[in-house]
Amino acid sequence: MCSVKISAMCIILYSISNIAIGAEGGFKGDFEGTGRACSGALYVRANTIEWNSTYSVCKSTRYEILEKNFSDDQRRIVFHLKNRGRQCRFKIVEVEHASGHNWNVSGYQSLEGFQKRDLPDWNSSPLPERQVLSCLMVGPD
Repeated sequence: MCSVKISAMCIILYSISNIAIGAEGGFKGDFEGTGRACSGALYVRANTIEWNSTYSVCKSTRYEILEKNFSDDQRRIVFHLKNRGRQCRFKIVEVEHASGHNWNVSGYQSLEGFQKRDLPDWNSSPLPERQVLSCLMVGPD
């Protein structure tokens, strides 16, 4: 019984150390990519975000929060990267909790691309500027 409580406590402490949603709405966490195109990691800190993947290197930069929803049934946040470098393909990064330790992370090349992501003519377009990288990432529960 005692070892079960200790294991549960370790899991809780791990989750708290890797993701935090503070009273002021701050969101922090480390997320590991899965698959060939998404290998790498996303690091969200109190004031900066960094996402390194196979096809894009977004070094640590300041961000602005465009959307945030942390209700009982959803955890989702959208970041606007302030000063991205040449190797960073994404201006907008969306992070949404899927289940357990699974998170969906999507990178959009423009604000327009993010805003029009659900339009059929937009999301099925072959134009390079409309491409979105969607990655299943492993992060805290």
